[in-house]
Parts: sequence; C-alpha cells; structure tokens
Amino acid sequence: MGAGFTKRGDSPVSNERSRQMNKVNTVFLIVLLLLTAMFFFPFVVNADIYSYVDKNGTTHFVDDLGRVPAEYRDQVTIREEKPEGSPPAGEAPKAVDRSGETPEEARTKRILEELEETKGRDEEKAQEQFEKSLVTKVTIRGHQVLVPVTLGYGGKEIQASLILDTGTAITTIYLPIADRLNLPRTSGVHVWAAGGKTLNAGVGKLDYVRVGPYEVKEVETWVVFPPGPSADNDGSLGMNVLKDLDYNVDFENQEIRWKQ
Repeated sequence: MGAGFTKRGDSPVSNERSRQMNKVNTVFLIVLLLLTAMFFFPFVVNADIYSYVDKNGTTHFVDDLGRVPAEYRDQVTIREEKPEGSPPAGEAPKAVDRSGETPEEARTKRILEELEETKGRDEEKAQEQFEKSLVTKVTIRGHQVLVPVTLGYGGKEIQASLILDTGTAITTIYLPIADRLNLPRTSGVHVWAAGGKTLNAGVGKLDYVRVGPYEVKEVETWVVFPPGPSADNDGSLGMNVLKDLDYNVDFENQEIRWKQ
C-alpha cells in the first residue's frame, strides 16, 4: 500500500497553478460574453414625459402619469424621450471618430480594454501566490526539520507539524491527531523507534497530505502513541510522501524550496 501521487505534467504543482489561471479566465470569459450580448442585443430604455397645463396656464412636465392631477389627465400630452446619444428615428448612429466607431462600439472597446488590464493584474497576482507556495517556512532543531502539513480525511482537515524523515518508509502520526480526524485504523504493525525499541502501530489511510504546493493522495499512515506529553511534533513525514517530491532544505533560512 502506498500513496497515490500525480506525476509531473499533471502534477499537483501545475494543477494548483492551472486552478488559479482557470479562475481568472472563467471570470474574463463570462464578462466578455455578457458584453457581447449587450452589444448585439442592446437594452434601450425610453422614458415618457407627460405634460399638462394647469388652470393658471402653467405647463408642467412629469415623468410619471400618477403625478398628473386627475382633473388634468384628459388633456395630457405624451412625449417619448430616447436615451442620450440615440440617433433620430430612421437614422444610422453617428460615428464618434474617423474610424467609424459608434458610441456603443467605443464604449464596448473601452470596457474590453479595462477588462484586459484587470485580467492581467489578476494573472500577476495568481502567479505571485503560486511562487509563494514554492517556499515553506520550517522549524529546524539540530538535524530535525519540522514541516507544516495539512492532513485530510473524511471531509476534515487539520494542520500538523511532522519531522521530515527520509529514513522512514511510511508517514507516522500520533494518536491524538488520528483521533481528531476520526481516522479508522487496524492494529498489528511493529514500528522500530529510536533506541531499538518497537512500538505497536495502527494502520490507517489519509485521504491526502498537503505539503507546500503538493498534494499526495491516499497516504498509508502508521498511528502510534506520542513519546510523551511534551512532544514538539505530531509525527514524521515518510518516504511514501517524500519520494516523488522535488525540494531543497535551506538550513540557514529555515525554509524548504520546492521545485516546479
């Protein structure tokens, strides 16, 4: 039993970047379709102006028939007001410049240009977030590197700190972490511990382990009792997660740099 890891070319790193880019492109496409629909099927809103002459000979103009007193409604005249910039009936729209653009075309062009600028800024932001995910701050104590990870099972996920351990085949977590995830496990595995001791471990399978920009799915996990109440970690990150990951540990800056 082992971890299901998506290979490079369809790697979790590229998938994370693709999800960010797809989100930007989807928003851009939706707005573009709406603008296209508005251009070819414009909504024209006409306002009717009502006029009447009161008993003093004063002419009044209102935009709501309900505002005309009842005694004057039989002599109301109605004038249709077209939107500002609309051409007279039977006339084609006038060009706003020598290129022949109508006001509607010029406005649509301007909106599209602004939308392109917004898309560019969103793509830059997504790229920055992706590049940040390639560096993970870690805690180094002597020769131990404690890596922040996200463990997921059954719709739950928790943050944990695991020792990066290239000498361990299987990722190990302590019992309190497994209990918080409601992770089911079987028993019967003997795990070698420091000093030549053996521990009885339960065997479970996490839905995923997320570390840096990577997500490794279906990870076999050993569950053991913590070495003591003052343990400064939640277990160890074994080779069934690390074997397909490409990284360097920067001990001076206490960082892991993940490669694309």
